[in-house]
Amino acid sequence: MIIDFHVHTFPDKLAPKAVGRLAAISGIDPFTDGTAADTLDKMVKNGIDRSVCLNIATRPGQEHTINDTAAGLEARTGGKLIGFGSVHPDSPDAPDELKRCKALGLKGIKLHPDYQGFMIDDRRLWPVYCALEELGLFVTFHSGWDCYSPEHVHCPPARAAKVAAAFPRLRMCFAHFGGLRMWEDVLAELAGRDNVYFDTAMAATMGLAPELARKIIAAHSADNILLGSDCPWEDPARSVQYVVELGLSDALTEKILCGNALSLLHAH
Repeated sequence: MIIDFHVHTFPDKLAPKAVGRLAAISGIDPFTDGTAADTLDKMVKNGIDRSVCLNIATRPGQEHTINDTAAGLEARTGGKLIGFGSVHPDSPDAPDELKRCKALGLKGIKLHPDYQGFMIDDRRLWPVYCALEELGLFVTFHSGWDCYSPEHVHCPPARAAKVAAAFPRLRMCFAHFGGLRMWEDVLAELAGRDNVYFDTAMAATMGLAPELARKIIAAHSADNILLGSDCPWEDPARSVQYVVELGLSDALTEKILCGNALSLLHAH
């Protein structure tokens, strides 16, 4: 089994505009058209069994629709797509909406500091982090560099480490191997924290050297590494190949490709 823990899909009516805009900003040709149907088709062709779809509330007030849609995704796709919710930090009811996420059966949420306009250790996020911790919800953050705000990193490894230390019971994933294009800092400042996960999203595309990836995994523990592609911005088959070619043991490779994800999904 292979589980991709970092995928993006959009409602059919919004997908062309959303994917087109993001492709223009990133300069990356998308691997799918952004719809759930095309994502499922590409998953089958590339041997991906299940994918976690990460949604982002880019404006206050979007959460309710996003979370309602995410909650029904697994049933609509026969368990192949698992929807994560989101809240916007500027929504006054964000902690209450997280309670609703839990009631809807969502296993976690996605927060994107760049798109949502906050620093990872901004104290105005503390009520959100507290609620996540108390509810036992998982959270994935975009971390490191982003083409949307290339001159200002909103989630650098050192500041991510502060959040991990402040909320030790909150299980969190700092995507892109802990910090896109900031991997030496990840190794020095973030790796090794028990409540922190990294996913592999965009490591292949952005050129994370395999030797450095192996060092990060050794310092952090393969138990806390998740396969991620960031599809449609990276072909999941390429993401899988990157992990396989790291040359880890079969047991560790299996953990990254599916075992760790299964443990997390079953725990929530």
